[in-house]
Amino acid sequence: MNTLKLTNISEQAEKINYTALINCYMKEFTNWSRYLGIPKYDEALSQYLKKTPTDLHIRIDFSSIGCDVYIPVNYFSETGRHLFDFPVLRRVLETNEVAEIDIYGFMALTAEYAKGLYPDIDSSTVIKRLNNSIENLTTYLNHIAENKKQVNQLDMSFIEAEQSLILGHILHPVPKSKQGFNSEDLLKYSPETSGQFQLFYFLVNPENIIEKNADGELVTKELSEKIYPLLNAEHKVLWDRFPEYKILPMHPWEAEYLLTQENVQIMEEQGMLFALGHYGDFFTPTSSVRTVYSEKSKWMYKFSLHVKITNSERINLYPELHRGYDISRLLKTDWGTSLQKDFPEIDFMVDPAFMAVTFNGKVINGFNISIRRNPFQGENKNKNVTLLAALCQDGILGEPSRLQNIITNAAKDFDLPVEQVALDWFKQYLHICVRPIVGILNTYGLACEFHQQNVMVELDKKGFPAKIYFRDNQGFFFREGRKDWVTTALPGIADESQSIIDEESLAPKYTYYLVTNNILGVVNALGCNQLADERKLINLVFKAFKEVEKEDETGLVSYIINKRSWYTKGNLITSLQNINEADESMEYPAVFLDTPNPLNKYFFSHKLIKPQTKETVYSRDFENENITISIRPFDMDRDFEMVHEWFNMEHAKPYWKMDGPKKDLELWFRTILPSDEQHSFIGEVNGVAQFSFEPYWPMRDVVGAYYDSLATDYGTHFFVAETAKEKKFSFESFQVALDYIFSLPEVGKCIGEASVEAVPTDRLITKLGYTREGVIEMPHKTAYLTFCTPENYREKCPESRLEAKSI
Repeated sequence: MNTLKLTNISEQAEKINYTALINCYMKEFTNWSRYLGIPKYDEALSQYLKKTPTDLHIRIDFSSIGCDVYIPVNYFSETGRHLFDFPVLRRVLETNEVAEIDIYGFMALTAEYAKGLYPDIDSSTVIKRLNNSIENLTTYLNHIAENKKQVNQLDMSFIEAEQSLILGHILHPVPKSKQGFNSEDLLKYSPETSGQFQLFYFLVNPENIIEKNADGELVTKELSEKIYPLLNAEHKVLWDRFPEYKILPMHPWEAEYLLTQENVQIMEEQGMLFALGHYGDFFTPTSSVRTVYSEKSKWMYKFSLHVKITNSERINLYPELHRGYDISRLLKTDWGTSLQKDFPEIDFMVDPAFMAVTFNGKVINGFNISIRRNPFQGENKNKNVTLLAALCQDGILGEPSRLQNIITNAAKDFDLPVEQVALDWFKQYLHICVRPIVGILNTYGLACEFHQQNVMVELDKKGFPAKIYFRDNQGFFFREGRKDWVTTALPGIADESQSIIDEESLAPKYTYYLVTNNILGVVNALGCNQLADERKLINLVFKAFKEVEKEDETGLVSYIINKRSWYTKGNLITSLQNINEADESMEYPAVFLDTPNPLNKYFFSHKLIKPQTKETVYSRDFENENITISIRPFDMDRDFEMVHEWFNMEHAKPYWKMDGPKKDLELWFRTILPSDEQHSFIGEVNGVAQFSFEPYWPMRDVVGAYYDSLATDYGTHFFVAETAKEKKFSFESFQVALDYIFSLPEVGKCIGEASVEAVPTDRLITKLGYTREGVIEMPHKTAYLTFCTPENYREKCPESRLEAKSI
């Protein structure tokens, strides 16, 4: 392994956590933008940005707390999870002092800024978790380096793949935080270190145990036959005194915790429960830490664990135990047989059994155990099945990622370009994912939380996706629209599990798990590894869902492909507020936020918003006026001084409000030019620059939130600098802008939102075919919302399609 020196590993661990933290920030807050190039009129900043290795930075506007922050960008992702370079710079606005800021300083700034939006911020708690995450990751990376552990091989056994998720949740601010484990616990109980341990066993009064098994014989009976012969003499005598008592397995860490709890101590004193200690086979943790595996055992055990892993103490709630039991029974009915026959691409690793312990009629959550079938015994232990989150993680310690190894190896075998193989690989993943999952939801009413940590992918001999396994009993739900069929197949199925979900809340929740976390996670991994262009991958995702739109009666597909924003979990804000997501007393145990829908990019116009040229793109002759009007994208070096003069002209100030020093306008241009919101074009009349127009995309521009915007909508701001009436040619100039906009096939209609005070503008656009749709109240103005369709425009200006000539 081409490892880094061990002295650099702690630095690597901090950078990995820092990257995750910044990405969380960008997902959950809106006061940031891309910043392109080196400023000319901001000398204090310029001298520092020149030293960074990239010309693209993320600028975070912390002006409300007196600073701004600049982060060098290595890779900007269409799916919202980016790669950065370091150091990160903070500039104090009052003094212009620029200095590096480390991860703890950034978290402190984040907490200070967020407190203005969320009063219940507890920065001290999250900073402790952050430090814990960095220390833990350092331990894991050192372990990999010292033991030369491979985490990215082409073929891996089930448990090797499970224990290869070294970097953790890629969109969590404290991805490796495990508060409760000491250093010894960390090595012993972590999947990253392949810890091995025996389970701890309790002997419990049967009156205090609730257990079920959809597969038949109770697990306690099976365990008693296996563990009794292994007991020491004292414990055999004890069990012989209480032959009806049942044996219950427990994670050894949780067992120590439980034995310190008052209700458990009372049970011991009253003889309801006896602690036997460690016996039997050695188990090892899977990627979920508290779910343990042994290739000798027919069961995997998912224990409660009062360790704060990322945000929460990981506790099995009682209704969740029933979900695995219920779905296991349901899959044995005709309903289940039919589902598995119709959709063989999806397999379910169910938890058919569970155990719980009660005291004074109440369930003790720490004893709750969900028991999963283990399909990876014997020869099946080497099945090439991998956790999706592990497959999608970045390379580690200078080594390429596993996904990169799989794709590049397949490209060599097929003698094909890497990107073609990556696209084919992804098409195969969509094939076994989209239509089956949408079909199962519609026909059978079954919804599963298909996020990266719950999905395993079986790879064929070529390394291509062959099958999807879904695991984790907590993530089974049934939609209200199929409740009758499900409850007919298995009466009372949702009584204990509380697993019926209303249709209205289904689409936002399901989109987060299936698309944001799962499918777009794969897109991001392929993009970050430079295996394929994310735009091409996003187009494939859009098409895959578009193909099943007519088959979907739930509204899920329409939500996925049409909504401007999706509802997405905010792990950073949840952490900052110290919310325990496992707290069953909270109605909303995590923060969810609106984030832009990446699939809208299917309709994104590069020519309008991200032009790749600075030359003339469109020109039109007006013979009666004896003029030629042409347009070209704004050129920072050529046009900035001129446009600065324009915006400081008296007639521009009241409406545009962009007058002021060059430094401020330069900041604006350097943030809009690389954005997905808008661009600037310069218009020339007979070769003389006289006007500007700024196409914008409502899917990313603020105006899109004020009406039912479509991904094919585009708008434009229009400004004529010329003041002499005989030279203005406003009508003709705006026509040229609309000619160009409507010449692009991705454009549906053009919208306007001119201030109600801008009477001349209203008159002008009415002549061009805009129709008034209503009044919208925006933060900075009251505006008329207007629409212009190509048909209305050409009805008003029929000569436009005859006279225009494309460049």
